[in-house]
Amino acid sequence: MGEQSIEQAGGVRDRFARVARNYASSHFHADPTRLDEVVVLAEPSLEDLTLDVATGTGNTALALAPLVARVAGLDLTPQMLAEATRLADERGVTNAAWVLGDAAALPFADASFDLYTARAAPHHFPDLERALREAARVLRPGGRACFIDCSPPPEVRDFLHRVEKGRDPSHLLSRTMKKWVKLLENTGLEVEVARRRELEWDFHGWMANMAVPADREEELARIIERAPGELLELLKPRRRGGRLWHAYWHALIRARRPGRP
Repeated sequence: MGEQSIEQAGGVRDRFARVARNYASSHFHADPTRLDEVVVLAEPSLEDLTLDVATGTGNTALALAPLVARVAGLDLTPQMLAEATRLADERGVTNAAWVLGDAAALPFADASFDLYTARAAPHHFPDLERALREAARVLRPGGRACFIDCSPPPEVRDFLHRVEKGRDPSHLLSRTMKKWVKLLENTGLEVEVARRRELEWDFHGWMANMAVPADREEELARIIERAPGELLELLKPRRRGGRLWHAYWHALIRARRPGRP
């Protein structure tokens, strides 16, 4: 990892260390409906050795644990892994292990896993291409790599990027669906599913995850509510009970390493 990547990784680690507990109950990360979504995408089996990268507080890993043989949750931030350990203990999960590490330099041998997942995290990766090569490397032939990450339509991406960075400076880039497919194909993975889905997004819950100060939160809310023309139509901001809701998008992707299992 180069010096810039080390510095960026340190920034991600420091920022998320302060808010680790928030992600254990996040409006998105811990939502059972959204966790069911990743289970459907991943198609887990009871024989699968599974790796959840940038696991955070382990929400995805713990959702997969009852459905696979073993799951390893990897994250840069010790405080996040401490929360994951606490949640696993509370739920009596015994087939999960927690590993401190970097998505771009996985501490595992080639062909170690049947299933790889990364959810709501790749937009933080300083070198996504390297992380995807690592995903392909640790997958066995026939193994699946599943990604769920922010992916707004191209028309609104640059506008929403300003809000993303204002909320969390460690946000790097939301990739379009076209870019995702190209990056994965360049690693040699075969894309099976690639679709974007839209959610009605709880703006204030999103801000609370990162403990955004109230004045900045309202400033970012005004940016969304005053979006120009076509962007306003795409974002569809509305207030209910004083809370702001708007459209938000994710890419849902499953790719497979070629070859027989």
